[in-house]
Amino acid sequence: MGRKKVYTIIVFFFMSGLSLTVQAQQSPAYTQYMTNPILLNPAFAGNRNSVAVDLFTRRQWIGIEGAPSTYYAGIHAPLNQSKVSLGAELFSNSAGPLMYNSLSFDYAYLLRISRRSFLSVGLRAGVDHFNLDLQNLEVIDYNDPEFANSIENEFRPSLGLGMVYFTPRWYFSASMPHYSFSEMPWSSGSASQFQTDQQINLTGGANFNITRELNLKFSGIHRMVQSGISSTDISIMIRHSEGLKGGLTHRLNLAAGLLLGLQINNEIGILYSFEFPTHPNPIVQRGSHELTLTFDFTRYIKPNRDRRFLHRKKKEDTEEQMNSIRYF
Repeated sequence: MGRKKVYTIIVFFFMSGLSLTVQAQQSPAYTQYMTNPILLNPAFAGNRNSVAVDLFTRRQWIGIEGAPSTYYAGIHAPLNQSKVSLGAELFSNSAGPLMYNSLSFDYAYLLRISRRSFLSVGLRAGVDHFNLDLQNLEVIDYNDPEFANSIENEFRPSLGLGMVYFTPRWYFSASMPHYSFSEMPWSSGSASQFQTDQQINLTGGANFNITRELNLKFSGIHRMVQSGISSTDISIMIRHSEGLKGGLTHRLNLAAGLLLGLQINNEIGILYSFEFPTHPNPIVQRGSHELTLTFDFTRYIKPNRDRRFLHRKKKEDTEEQMNSIRYF
């Protein structure tokens, strides 16, 4: 399948709802949402009680030129002796003729609800950069004025909000990770405008110790997009105390996926996932790949009792218990 045909498929979906405003979804449906929660919610900043560095990529429809791809690099950490966490992200997403990049900064504040529960609220602020060229697509009607449009180097401010309530065993979160403040006019001066869809995410999860060596984690996410599209994922993952982990995920009526990861040591982890379509009539019979590298530097973070889960009985918290927040 040639590049122009792939571009035409991609463009068809966000052009199909064209009226006075064109809306397009910039957020992919991540398979690894449960292990990369800060991608979708700024309230997770600082949740690993370390200087956390994440590198992530998602590649769809491998082997097809112009297929969607996503790249992310982020860093976040709690400020020592405080309940504040800060973070920063670079994000890039391309799909056919559309290139979207963003630079954003996160602020999260941790509120203790009880000895064994917290509420974290987060704010994300940044700037988005867009490029969209429809003029070189292979289309049926070359006289269609909408395909004579382009968006060149448009910058727009953006805002994101989120919250997460968690205990050592379960969590629930809600977020709108990206809100773009304004529409963008086409270069041709068309009455139509380009605008990103807003997306709300509801996520939750729980973990259980099966044995001393095995931990079982259930998680789920429901995505609601402004255009009316919604999707739901449910996932299960098993983690061994030696660092090996694996799991299954299912996007209802759309896709299924496999996950395999390894916590190499206390500082370095890697997770790979492969997602394949289960819809009876998928657009493209190709899977999606995701890869995450995580780095956690705990030696730079001082012990902070205000960020710890406290025992019901009085006894000294260990360093491992202090870091248990990162595993919910």
